Amino acid sequence: MHVEDRHGEHPPADSREGQVYRQLARVYDPELDRPLTELGFIAGVGIHGGTVTVEFRLPTFWCAANFAYMMAAGIREQVLALPWVERVEVRLRDHFFADEINRGINQGLSFRDAFPDLATGDLEELWEAFRVKAFLRRQERLIRWLLDQGWDESAILGLRMADLERLDGADPAATGEGGHGTGTGSGSAPPGADVARQYLEALRERGLLRSPDAPALVDPGGAPIRREDFPSYRRHAARTRLAMEFNTAFCRGLLETRYGDSPSGELGRPAPGE
Repeated sequence: MHVEDRHGEHPPADSREGQVYRQLARVYDPELDRPLTELGFIAGVGIHGGTVTVEFRLPTFWCAANFAYMMAAGIREQVLALPWVERVEVRLRDHFFADEINRGINQGLSFRDAFPDLATGDLEELWEAFRVKAFLRRQERLIRWLLDQGWDESAILGLRMADLERLDGADPAATGEGGHGTGTGSGSAPPGADVARQYLEALRERGLLRSPDAPALVDPGGAPIRREDFPSYRRHAARTRLAMEFNTAFCRGLLETRYGDSPSGELGRPAPGE
């Protein structure tokens, strides 16, 4: 099947290809907390009737097999969620375990079944470690944005779930929360809507969206952050975010160095000069 490589171009949103790319935007690199589409990991999509083929690539030939398997499984799961898709073929390119990963994913095997000699346990424990890091990254981005808007520590710790949802959808100054933001009261989405929305998604994923008057700033286990713990907690979250952002920049640089504007190398083989 022909696989269309768009090199960063977006297909029409209402096309079947556009629907596939929307689903792929929901698949995140577990270590970086970024969509594969944003990172440039999706090499191309091919559609033939109800069969969809997705090719993806990674920054190096030696990227960890379990990480690659997580992403491949996410691709398959998200694309299969489209009602018209009957079959998904995932093709990892230019990776030292490409054949094994492709075979396992396309047969619907778990990582343990696909790699019995490598798997030391279930991937869920690893997933949870990554989810916690992603939660801290998104939370710290929200805290930094609030501080930039003039919120003080007391106001941030006093943030409630209802306030967070208003930040996601309307200017804080339009909600009666005067003194915290710098909005105009126009009711339009503020610049911080994206960070609020991403943090809300992290809360939802962990089952931490509670009553409207519940504290919005909680640790990954759901416990409210105490005032005396806030400085050290924030430093830890900031270190987590910085490490993830460094790794993201590093991976993007490796991917650009490896492929340039277009993928190269045969399936399952390193790119030339690697």
